[in-house]
Amino acid sequence: MLRLFLKPTTTNIKSVFRRFPVITRNAHIAKTRIQRLHHDGIDYNRQSVEIDHVEHIYRCTFYKDADIWTLYKTICPNVRTLGDTLYEGRTASNDGPCVGTLQKSNTIDWLSYSKVIERSRLIGSYLWTTTNLTPNESKVAIMSLNRPEYLFIEQACYMYGFVLVNLYTSYEPATVMNLLERTTADVLVIDDIERIRSYQNQLLKNDRIKKIIVMNGLRQEENSKIQSLSSILKAIKADDIRKRPTIDPDSIATLIMTSGTTGDPKISMLSHENLLAASKGNILRTERANLKGSVTVRHCSVLPLAHIFERFILLGVLLRGNQVVFCPQPEKLLEYFAMVKPTQVTVVPRILNKIYDGIMLEVGQSKLKQYLVQQALRSTESNWFSRLIFRKVKNLFGDELKAVFVGAAPITRDVLHFYRIALDIPVMTGYGQTESTACATSTHAGDTAFDVIGSPVATVEIKLIDVPNTNYQSHMNQGEICIRGPVIFEGYYDDEVKTGETIDEKGWLHTGDVGEWASNGALRIIDRTKHIFKLNQGTYIAPERLEDIYLRSQWVAQIFIDGISTEATVVAIVVPDEEYVQKHFKPTESIPFAAVCKDEQLKRTILSDLIRLAKDNKLKYFETVSNIHLHPEPFSVQNGLLTITLKTRRQNVQTQFRPLVQSLYDKENH
Repeated sequence: MLRLFLKPTTTNIKSVFRRFPVITRNAHIAKTRIQRLHHDGIDYNRQSVEIDHVEHIYRCTFYKDADIWTLYKTICPNVRTLGDTLYEGRTASNDGPCVGTLQKSNTIDWLSYSKVIERSRLIGSYLWTTTNLTPNESKVAIMSLNRPEYLFIEQACYMYGFVLVNLYTSYEPATVMNLLERTTADVLVIDDIERIRSYQNQLLKNDRIKKIIVMNGLRQEENSKIQSLSSILKAIKADDIRKRPTIDPDSIATLIMTSGTTGDPKISMLSHENLLAASKGNILRTERANLKGSVTVRHCSVLPLAHIFERFILLGVLLRGNQVVFCPQPEKLLEYFAMVKPTQVTVVPRILNKIYDGIMLEVGQSKLKQYLVQQALRSTESNWFSRLIFRKVKNLFGDELKAVFVGAAPITRDVLHFYRIALDIPVMTGYGQTESTACATSTHAGDTAFDVIGSPVATVEIKLIDVPNTNYQSHMNQGEICIRGPVIFEGYYDDEVKTGETIDEKGWLHTGDVGEWASNGALRIIDRTKHIFKLNQGTYIAPERLEDIYLRSQWVAQIFIDGISTEATVVAIVVPDEEYVQKHFKPTESIPFAAVCKDEQLKRTILSDLIRLAKDNKLKYFETVSNIHLHPEPFSVQNGLLTITLKTRRQNVQTQFRPLVQSLYDKENH
């Protein structure tokens, strides 16, 4: 069962239930059980209000008259910088368990808040005195899977004023070397020496890097520039702990890389105040909905700690004195859930999609199971029947889960509805960017609507501005999303030009995302401004909106919509779903999939299904794909066509397939 649920998928949702109706009617006529337990007082039909009728600025209804620049400071008022976080957690928990480590015996070994503070201060003191780093200036880069030592290093930097540089473990060696050079990092921390083995000599020859610290053990013959974390903790004593220096809350705490959908990752500078505003603001919203106490007591950290979404959620966990267990191997996620029994998790849609696909694949093998699940999903809320049918799903998550936070990418309504019914808990979605410290909007705990990303959080206000040469106009409640508030980053490191292009003179962050205010005051994402292109009749095309529609084809694993300004329609690069093709077109075991993708009959079949979807969704003729190319190799991080957060690197895809896109029009015209 576990192996099935963790089976990799290359598609979005290819469920046997696409033909089943998903509930879309208003679920707020009578309060559901979730709304009764977690209603925060919001009017679901009026979630935000316009506070400025000239600039069309919106805030959450709760905070329309509040000072969003200071309100969050009422939460944990003694925490002025990130280095104060663990001390606050120690008080809140009465020095209870902080970080848990899973043992081979399937038990959890806990470290108290005091122990975590001590280890963090030992490391911080070592970096200051032995490595000779300078508070408020020196930088420490970290590249590691999720584990307790990551937290020790992070908190050491926060306490002693060293800027933390977060690197994804999926980066290629050239990218790592480039980012270390760009950020002028003084120290590199890694989880295992094998992570840098292929370019270890380059790092050792780099005079800028003073020390390479390895979390795992080392052999004796390693270079003196490389030192294990365990040896550092043994060498420095409690008497060597230095008093914490004074840190300005507005100083830079961390450098976080953007996903890089339009090019190389940009380096975002986030201050202590940015992260505290984000986390405290989130606490304001969630605790208002009674998401506290037993709901938040134990967090299973799944998303990479280099990801801003996980970072600000984890900060809230620590501020309230709750527990965290790190999941270093995402492929063992369900095994971790069974052992950790989390009460809350933070995930991205692809994690939920993978589990969902595995469940539905098994259910699809039995007509009786299909019927029972179909009936359970017809309801707008969980009931005794759905709880009976989906009890095994709750068990998959450890059976104690009380809240799920989903972000970083859109989630389909099928999957969102499934988890809300199957888990019978609040499943909240949110929207933000690295540049806004992951904050912009979030759905209210009791809101069961689909296709929206909620109302502005407590620390932001939002406006939509006209997108030139398009129909996206602010007076029509559509436009580019702009965010302002204390969560907005300090700019891009060593790049004033891009900073000026992103933050205007009034402090508005221009996101590049196109949004629309729904009638109930919630926001929805409908496009990206940088991805819009024009066809020859002057019509502007929003490719990502079209891709979401065409991805509903069971024949399609990935799709990229493109067009040329001299042409009248769009075309597409399609990566077929190999498993579905094998089952419904022809077996591919003995035939290379690349050869199958050249089959004209398969191409006609897939194109016909895409045209069907265009008609079903009432797309205009110029939004209907007129020709496609079947590409056998999935877009991936490795081939440079997906970002580290699995978003399409559109610029790279356009460059690689430009000749093919042109040829699709040539073939169409002939």
